[in-house]
Amino acid sequence: MALFFCRTVFIGYKYLFFLTLVPCFLYTMYMLFKQGVVRPHNKMMLLPSLVLLLFFIHFSPLSNVVKESVNIVFMVYFILFSKLYYADDKSDAFLKWIVRLIVFAGCIAIIRFVLSMVGISLSFYNVFFEGDGFPLVRDNNFYSSLFIVVLVLSAWLFQQRKIQKVSVFIIVLISIINIGASISRRAYVLYVSLVLILLVIITVLKKSEYRKVFLYNSSLLLVFVIGLFAASAFFEYLPDMPINLKNRYYKLHTFLDREESFPEFNIKQCGKYYSKQVMTDTNNLFFNGDLQRHGLDAWRPIRTDYDCLYFGLIQDECGNNVIRISRGCSNGYWQVYYKGRPIVYHNNVTYKISFVYRVLEGPSNPFFVGWMVYEGDGYKRNLPKMIEPIDSIWYRCSVSYKFQEEQMNPICFLNALQAGSTIEVKDICMTCDDTTGLPRYVDQLPDSVIHKYYSKDSINYFTAPRTARWRYALELWQTRYTTQQKIFGQGFKYLEWYGEKFYNNPNRHDFPHNPIISSFLYSGIIGGVVYVIFLIMSLWLYWKRRKELGIFFIMYLCCMFFSMFSGSSHFSFPLFAFLSFLPFVEVKEKVEPNASSHASATCNCD
Repeated sequence: MALFFCRTVFIGYKYLFFLTLVPCFLYTMYMLFKQGVVRPHNKMMLLPSLVLLLFFIHFSPLSNVVKESVNIVFMVYFILFSKLYYADDKSDAFLKWIVRLIVFAGCIAIIRFVLSMVGISLSFYNVFFEGDGFPLVRDNNFYSSLFIVVLVLSAWLFQQRKIQKVSVFIIVLISIINIGASISRRAYVLYVSLVLILLVIITVLKKSEYRKVFLYNSSLLLVFVIGLFAASAFFEYLPDMPINLKNRYYKLHTFLDREESFPEFNIKQCGKYYSKQVMTDTNNLFFNGDLQRHGLDAWRPIRTDYDCLYFGLIQDECGNNVIRISRGCSNGYWQVYYKGRPIVYHNNVTYKISFVYRVLEGPSNPFFVGWMVYEGDGYKRNLPKMIEPIDSIWYRCSVSYKFQEEQMNPICFLNALQAGSTIEVKDICMTCDDTTGLPRYVDQLPDSVIHKYYSKDSINYFTAPRTARWRYALELWQTRYTTQQKIFGQGFKYLEWYGEKFYNNPNRHDFPHNPIISSFLYSGIIGGVVYVIFLIMSLWLYWKRRKELGIFFIMYLCCMFFSMFSGSSHFSFPLFAFLSFLPFVEVKEKVEPNASSHASATCNCD
């Protein structure tokens, strides 16, 4: 059971889960029903059953149906199995294993990070690790949320005298390292809130047993905050930092300092360096477009740790430098992006990218070209390409785009190279149709203008990426849903619409990042209303039974906080889905004979 939930933090647990599932499933189900431990509350179970049904009937294609049906069956099984928490030893075992597995995953993440710093790459990376940065999985928010749960559980277990204070310190230390390195701003906010709540419990409720836990958390939190401010202040001085990690640090930087745009380099230092270099083509906004003098300077893949991804400089048959990119089975975007002198893109000015390429392996047109820019109608990373043959093997590709808003140095050039493709690229050029002499590079702007540019229309990176997706749900509801579909839903077609809207690619799915909104989209007003009632009932039942389900209630609230901002559906965060069903199931009272062997029995409800 713990393995199933902890796969959200480390996919290696998924394999162990399936390995141990069958014997545990068969034995536990047999013993539960044989001993009569479980007694579902028939009326109360009607509501969660309806939520399951409304979610399940909308799924397609078949692979999704099979996947979710398996998850749902196991979820019901876990609900039944969970009732063993009424026996203290079973409850402790379950909660302790949650802590152990998550802390173990956190140790693996730290070890993997340290090895990567000294250039050691693990051969089984793609099998066990999905994350691009420090976390072991792709979703930084769900990853950090489980470490928040561990901090809550460690405090509770310590208060119950189930673990020692040394263990608490180690758990808190490992959890804070993983929360901090995940760069999840929601985790930061929730963690600080939990520390403050702990302070209230100690000072107002006089719970002195939590004093050690508060001391560990508050002291490590202070170090943690100082480190975050230092990282957010100096990240722009590290031009070789991986772009995905730099983006997350930038979001933290804007969250703390309320700035808007992403300075990929220290602008003035970068400008001084590139202004001293010889530009062979003064009309080319890209530095080192011909690759002859400076090699790969100003050109990078967005990641260098993909398996089966080759990026390097070679010479063609004429002795000219070319960039060769070969992609095997790996995934990802921006196999070549511009990392030279930061460019200003002015509104109402058309910019054109052109380059020469040839395909050595794969289809004839195996890539996208464009800018990672969102101006209200999808990202411009897959612009229409104009391709002209130069000879029998070489082609010239060009794309153009007129910017609607002023942009500063967004990610651009070639991305989404198809798996199994190998191409070579040279003579990369970008021009614009401006004739008024506007500044071409960011370092050419006065400091006052740069500051104004950064601070204008500042984006709240805590909620802005989510609210944009929430607003789009309303737009879909108003424009693409008929009256009948508004009542009964339209299934999961909206996943493609979101991919087309936010990534300019209908084959890449996206979602509102809120399970309540998703329920209205896939099952209409009927399903959405049922789901909202279900959540309200879950909260009410937890509050009603807070004495016996207190620790589960706190875990449920923590998981709900993350799910409401990051969840694709109610079932995308397994632990949250399980905890939401937990209060709907009751346990048959145990009847034990008294000491005098009288016929009467007493109830032991624990």
